[in-house]
Amino acid sequence: MWTCPRSRSTLVARSFEQLDGCMVFDEPLYAPYLLKHAFDHPEREVVIAHRETDYQKVIQQITSDLPEGVSFSFQKHMAKHILPHDEKKWLKSLNNFFLIRNPKEIILSYNKVCQTVTKHEIGMEDVYNLFKEVESFTGKTPLVIDSTDLMKNPRGYLSLICSKLGIPFSEKMLTWKPGLQATKEDLKSPFPWLWTGELPPTVWYSNINQSTGFKSYEEKEINFPDELMPVLEDCLIFYEKLSQYRLSLE
Repeated sequence: MWTCPRSRSTLVARSFEQLDGCMVFDEPLYAPYLLKHAFDHPEREVVIAHRETDYQKVIQQITSDLPEGVSFSFQKHMAKHILPHDEKKWLKSLNNFFLIRNPKEIILSYNKVCQTVTKHEIGMEDVYNLFKEVESFTGKTPLVIDSTDLMKNPRGYLSLICSKLGIPFSEKMLTWKPGLQATKEDLKSPFPWLWTGELPPTVWYSNINQSTGFKSYEEKEINFPDELMPVLEDCLIFYEKLSQYRLSLE
């Protein structure tokens, strides 16, 4: 799953975490990405200290054979974590889909965590560019899901995603225990970015850490600050392009 920050991606990852035989990778490319950037990112040093920072080693680990008892992995990725010069052939070994959200909501949510908000930090263009690359090398239009659609009908859209990916849907995907737990309590795995609790709940996960499932969707009025309008305008271009491909149950 490729997406932008604050697109409800962790909510989707938590949902897939509930499936038997599923192992979740939570942004495994985050540390290599941070290592190549000198900006003051929330908890940058903690992430770099606890996770693999070598891009090629990460790729080898997330595309290698799965541990005993695991039938498939669910990988949550930020598209911006793949830099332009990074090798991408490994993407061909995955079933790739894209999660989008209205950038107006993304930007406001992101701004609550980071004071500096740029189009590069949001990464909507990165999502679109990666979408086109995957489309090019597969010859097929990748699955695109708008997270707001999913929030309005989680059962319907999760069932749809599972069907498209060849995974049996389960009602267990709709609820879970609070707290980021191990993907499977008895799983002995060398991967440090599973829900193992090695990293404390971060500023990014303050809400999802206490969640127990999908809540009823409520439309909220958005008061958008003028100073962020240039970022919104840059991101809207690519959101609207991607939105043309989104799968709808309506």
